[in-house]
Amino acid sequence: MLLRRLAVLPVSALLALGLASCGTVRVPAGEAAADPVCADIVLGAPPQVLGMDRVETSSQGTVAWGEGEDTVVMRCGVTPPGPTTDQCTTLADENGTEVDWIVREGEDDTFLYTTYGREPAIDVSVPRSAAPDQPSAAPLDLTQVVTRNIEATDFCLGPGDEGYEAPEG
Repeated sequence: MLLRRLAVLPVSALLALGLASCGTVRVPAGEAAADPVCADIVLGAPPQVLGMDRVETSSQGTVAWGEGEDTVVMRCGVTPPGPTTDQCTTLADENGTEVDWIVREGEDDTFLYTTYGREPAIDVSVPRSAAPDQPSAAPLDLTQVVTRNIEATDFCLGPGDEGYEAPEG
């Protein structure tokens, strides 16, 4: 569990550093950001997320919206998560199009959503201040660009689903 939390912290710490600089949000690229699918994701990303305008980023395969501490960042080409006991949820947009996301909350009040069952994987960091009532609205805004470009090969499982194994302990 501590290792998973540490994985969230470097992104948010680097985001804070990047937000301090003028104009461009500095954010680390995912390991597979050079995947051609990531170029399609970046080009197809919406001009607004949570009603905030798109802003420049410093790295390949990344997109950001907003400014200051409210900046939402998407990174394409991150390491796809394997089976996990972390919260996995299916989010459906207004058209009924679904994407499965692993959801983690960092100690700095930032939610990290990572696509599950899609490669390359995408993560979206959402500060609670950007969407205090519904942080999941940011990944929901990205549903169409994700499903248009990356096919699902695996899905969230939960209690009652075939293949689900309850965590020990």
